[in-house]
Amino acid sequence: MKMTDREVDGAFVLALDGRIVLGEESQALRVKLKSLIAEGKKKIVLNVDNIRYIDSAGLGILVAAHVSAKTQGASLKLSNLGSRFREVLQITKLLTVFDVYNTEAAAIASFSKLTDKAATEKPSVTLPGIVEEIIESPHPGIPEKAEISIQGADELYQEIRIENTLTDEHGDEVRLKEGALVEVTVEAAAGATTSKVANT
Repeated sequence: MKMTDREVDGAFVLALDGRIVLGEESQALRVKLKSLIAEGKKKIVLNVDNIRYIDSAGLGILVAAHVSAKTQGASLKLSNLGSRFREVLQITKLLTVFDVYNTEAAAIASFSKLTDKAATEKPSVTLPGIVEEIIESPHPGIPEKAEISIQGADELYQEIRIENTLTDEHGDEVRLKEGALVEVTVEAAAGATTSKVANT
């Protein structure tokens, strides 16, 4: 598989040509994506126009890269999916996981909309939590989950589940363990919050 990269309007575009399969191809892509995220690239577009075949290992690499990017405040988008690639994502139910665009230009343009949205300030709250349980993945393409009990939250929100696919400051994958102490920060748009006034 060949990889060609270039920067367009502040986005990093990686054009792939060939097959994303178990072995050297998927390993090379994994290393490339990991290094881009570690370098602080926040806007990444994968142009898969010339990908002729992808197997479960290749899909696993894309899912891991997508999750890793999200945990570090980056965004990974797919563009130019052929009908076969789209069909594979539909069958595996991964089409809803990725941000998918018909053209490279549309994927790049979507980043500026994202920045505009982020510019509107969101209220946030950080609360302490503890990892109660690690829920193993039922399928290789789905990350395992960590169940976290949050202290000080309203009863309805005292428990959350997150994908247990985290990345440390070196870009290496790490996992939460049962009993780990964590801090959970929740952000919401101002319009989606209400002020809680104590009854006197």
